Amino acid sequence: MRINPSRCSTFHVAALAFGLFVPLLAFGQAPQPAQVASRFAGNWVEDQSQRKTGAERSLTFRNGANGLEEVRGSYTRPLVESVRFGAGPYAFGDPNATMEWKQQGDGRFERTMMGNGKTMETREITVSPDGKTLTEISERDLPDGKRSTTTIVYARTSGSGQKLEGVWKPQTVRSDTPDTISIQAVGSALKVSTGTGMKFVLTFDGKPAAVTGPAQISGTTITGKIMSDGVIKTAVARLGTPTGTGTWTLSPDGKTLTRSAMTLGPDASKEPSVTVYMK
Repeated sequence: MRINPSRCSTFHVAALAFGLFVPLLAFGQAPQPAQVASRFAGNWVEDQSQRKTGAERSLTFRNGANGLEEVRGSYTRPLVESVRFGAGPYAFGDPNATMEWKQQGDGRFERTMMGNGKTMETREITVSPDGKTLTEISERDLPDGKRSTTTIVYARTSGSGQKLEGVWKPQTVRSDTPDTISIQAVGSALKVSTGTGMKFVLTFDGKPAAVTGPAQISGTTITGKIMSDGVIKTAVARLGTPTGTGTWTLSPDGKTLTRSAMTLGPDASKEPSVTVYMK
């Protein structure tokens, strides 16, 4: 989960739940986990031209008891973060992590996230003069040393003016660095890592595995279920609460991996997010 890392943000975690349905193998014989793991193993690069943002979470800012808040992650178990302009760096989430918000002018905002003394992400937000469009540009250093820039354009669905308060629905997502996934077969499990540093080990025994990485929302887990030798269903949760479902689908020739994700909750989109990768 590339989701804008800050949304890990959002894009950032919902994208791990991949969902489709296909018939089981002939004669009802389920494939062995090790066999399936070996088929999915490899290095995968996103084809951005085929990306669909259906399940991407809306950007949400609201006024809470202690001032402005941003609601991130899932709809069923969201992470609520305080937005404090001019307060300097303040702690959030994981130990040794801080964020700092600044207002740069009318409709212009900046957030910097730090971890262990290093900048994890810089996020610039601009609200259009008519208050109807929000553009978010996020920059972060990737584990391979490269810098990635992701631009997301949102349309306002509630609220007004050039303030952040309101709900913003994503319209387009574009990164100058295509998302990548490395999948290694480790026995009957899949060791997965992305270009943004997200990591987890997907097993098929029903036990949830922790999802970790820079700016990853804490308490996120994932489980897998084999549907056939080319399809894996997944379920994502946060702190035990289901947050998303989906599937990884491998093409018959083994060269294309399609991830389809659905988020859960009454306010979640009814359309899936789709990401296509080439080996």
